[in-house]
Amino acid sequence: MNPFPSIRDRVRTESTVAVLREPAFILLSRIQDLNPSDQVRALFLTACVIAEAVALDPHEEIERAKRIMRPAEAPYTAHIQAIRDYAENELRRV
Repeated sequence: MNPFPSIRDRVRTESTVAVLREPAFILLSRIQDLNPSDQVRALFLTACVIAEAVALDPHEEIERAKRIMRPAEAPYTAHIQAIRDYAENELRRV
């Protein structure tokens, strides 16, 4: 038996949200030149493929992501607000 927790276990039990802010911003930054609707669809497709590949339920992971929104948007953090501003000002206007 492997003494190390699986990626599935780590995803489900990790509680630190701060380490996710910058990578989330980088992901969006990498695809910002694509068609706006393709950006949204590509992010969801990627999340589903990865979740299923590591034996996670994509629906549960969306719910988990929604629960960590508040700590992710903690004061003095620019990344999540920048993502929100981008979505509201760039994606929604098209």
